[in-house]
Amino acid sequence: MLSNIDKDVLMVKLEDGEDVHETLTEACKDHGIKYGWVYGGIGILRCFTLGYFTGKEYRKKYFQNPHELLSLAGSVTLDTEVPIHLHCSVSSREFNVFGGHLFKGTTNVLNEILIKRFKGIELGRKVSPITGYYELDIK
Repeated sequence: MLSNIDKDVLMVKLEDGEDVHETLTEACKDHGIKYGWVYGGIGILRCFTLGYFTGKEYRKKYFQNPHELLSLAGSVTLDTEVPIHLHCSVSSREFNVFGGHLFKGTTNVLNEILIKRFKGIELGRKVSPITGYYELDIK
């Protein structure tokens, strides 16, 4: 991983074989980002799992082969059970596009990701009585 921060914008380059969630968590810790927003990401993913929430549960699909990472967005709440919550869209070599909640993924060659640090906004997670899932809490 390579990373650097300019004011409140963190640029992260993930290297081949790095776990997306683990590496972004490490980069945020290294640069003192407790709360933030992942507002851009491109590159290639392999061995990744996408999910679609039906309202009751996630339907998951595993992709082993590399796919182009077209977009990446999510929230950073480092002091919660879900420190990095990501959604993405990817494209196959046949130009089919898939998207959803990114449960796990490995960088293939590289990924380039931007994260905005929040200073005046605190984010958390709490269990929703309706869905039973950890949902974003904004303070």
